[in-house]
Amino acid sequence: MLSRRRRAYHLRRVMLAAGTWMKLRKRRRCQTTSAESSRPDTAKPGDATSSKTSEYLANDDVEDVLEGAPSDDEDELPGPRGPVRSRRTQRQAAGGAVVAQGRPEAEPKSKPEGAEAAESSGPRPRKIIFLKSVFEGRPPVVLFSYTAACCAEQRPMDRAVPADEDGPRMFYSHTDSIHQYNAVINILRQGGLFRVRAETNRWTVLWSLHPTPEQLRRFTPVQRANHFPGSFHLGRKDLIWRNIARLQHKFGREYQITPQGYILPKAFMAWDAARLRQPDALWIWKPCSQSCGRGIMVLSSDMPKDALRDLSKKRGIVQRYVPNPLLIGGRKFDMRIYVLVLSYDPLKIYIFEEGLVRFATEPYSESVDTLSSRMMHLTNYSVNKSSPAFIQNQDGQGEDTGDAAVDKNGIPVASKWSLNELRMHFRREGLNFGEMWEGIKDLLIKTLIAVDEPLQGEWCKTLGCEDADAGWASRGPGGAHRGSCFELYGFDVLVDKSLKPWLLEVNICPSLSSGSPLDKRIKTKLVADVLTLVGVHPPTSLWKLSPDSVNWPTAGTGKEPCMDENEFAQGCSLSTEEMARRAKKLAACESPIEALAQLDEAAWEMVIESHEEDMRSGGFERCFPCPNAGKYTHYWPEESYCNMVLRRWHEAGGGDIFQSDIQKLLPPWVPRQVSFTKT
Repeated sequence: MLSRRRRAYHLRRVMLAAGTWMKLRKRRRCQTTSAESSRPDTAKPGDATSSKTSEYLANDDVEDVLEGAPSDDEDELPGPRGPVRSRRTQRQAAGGAVVAQGRPEAEPKSKPEGAEAAESSGPRPRKIIFLKSVFEGRPPVVLFSYTAACCAEQRPMDRAVPADEDGPRMFYSHTDSIHQYNAVINILRQGGLFRVRAETNRWTVLWSLHPTPEQLRRFTPVQRANHFPGSFHLGRKDLIWRNIARLQHKFGREYQITPQGYILPKAFMAWDAARLRQPDALWIWKPCSQSCGRGIMVLSSDMPKDALRDLSKKRGIVQRYVPNPLLIGGRKFDMRIYVLVLSYDPLKIYIFEEGLVRFATEPYSESVDTLSSRMMHLTNYSVNKSSPAFIQNQDGQGEDTGDAAVDKNGIPVASKWSLNELRMHFRREGLNFGEMWEGIKDLLIKTLIAVDEPLQGEWCKTLGCEDADAGWASRGPGGAHRGSCFELYGFDVLVDKSLKPWLLEVNICPSLSSGSPLDKRIKTKLVADVLTLVGVHPPTSLWKLSPDSVNWPTAGTGKEPCMDENEFAQGCSLSTEEMARRAKKLAACESPIEALAQLDEAAWEMVIESHEEDMRSGGFERCFPCPNAGKYTHYWPEESYCNMVLRRWHEAGGGDIFQSDIQKLLPPWVPRQVSFTKT
């Protein structure tokens, strides 16, 4: 009994000591933050592009935060969960007394000399910046500007309007189920959002793994998640090959966008026969669900029987090794292309202008004696970073303006380039980068069309929809709709000597780490442009406090802005039967202009939303829908109504319609475009 008491007493002392240490650590951290914030600003003049909003680009969060940063729940006042409340500052009563709720007036305490100066130099509060709509009467979205630490040139801020500091807060949730990247956390904080736990359901942006059925069914119309349910159909190497092979079997050579593959062990006999037919071919074996080059092997057709026997029992995929890859300085390279999908119905694909070019660190050779050299045949950063020949790219200060980084022998002086450096290298070597880029966009569109059918099934299953034919029209009990999710993909693309792009794999959780100045600039800008393009809608009670955030309709037009953010963000709510009926009506139109005359208010809302996304796309380029979208319609079993609406609109001229004489013929519910500045 005595020993138990002693152990309990010792345990209490340890816990008290740990608690005291944590309090001292927290106090020291606050003092450090206050001291750093009191330093004079060393920013160069002219860094901010707009004097109107430069003071609102917070500098307190521009440095990288530590991995595993605590939740911003610490900043929240304790209180019951519920709707977001206003945090208006309490006003001082006459005579300087402070009015506290439920308490009598108290005399203000005298502060020591210099206390006011110390308080004024403390950490600056986070501020939300609105991006005005280009149309009359439409509410703004949150603008996520670039941090100063990433050294990227700031996007145009002509339509930026600061939010009222006394308005309600906005929140995001970053769960522990996914790696926490500095680029993501810093941009969300830079945008003025505060962190809460996912179970509170107070957040507007959820950054996590795939939303669970319970989470998705609680979604409100304005909430956004960074993954579609079931996108592993795109990320798993066996499933993406199965989806592409299904359309490749149907459409033949026009769908040959990835090397021929065989899923083992089931298709081992088929691969063994192909291996014997092509004795000089090389093959590459990959695990189905690994990343960072783990487990990948390069094989020859002439393999020992023991190795074949072992391979026939392993689960994975074996594909034809792409022959004759394009080399730079004798080294193999591939491209990490960042692709954002805003929705699958309508299919809206954006491609980022700045990706990464990753080099192998050893000179390339197709000799069978070199097949075990991973740093020759694999371009993964995680594989080559440990090589003595790996050179970090330090040219991350601002946009790339010089020539491609090669030495006098044409060998890359850095093991990683930006796409802009690759463009300049192609120009110098007389290669057609534009032709290759168009081929890459064609590859992206066909890949995403191939996974549309299984993702529809996963969407219905996650929402618990009883109607299996509802597809993307299924809605959640709380308001989840086809636009509730978005996803950023990392497409790994290899180019051969004929400049034909080949899809290697798709990463549904691409790395956003900032291991070098180049990575930091590209990935921080990428995350900011993703969140701005997605369109995070602030609560009405917040943007109404800033009248300048809306282009109010001119007197006498009778157009009033939508005041309910849930109603504004709910997306197309037509039934499956109604959309099928309208699709037949649109398909019967002989010309795009005739089709535009058939669009009703819901269809025009889709068009306007798509045009607004184009106008805030930043470093993203719209890949689909496009003016030539008609050549992809036969890849779907049946073109959906939403896809048909946007295709017809682009065929009629797209965004140019709002600037031409045709605008006078538009229905009265279509708002007038008053701003033509893209940001």
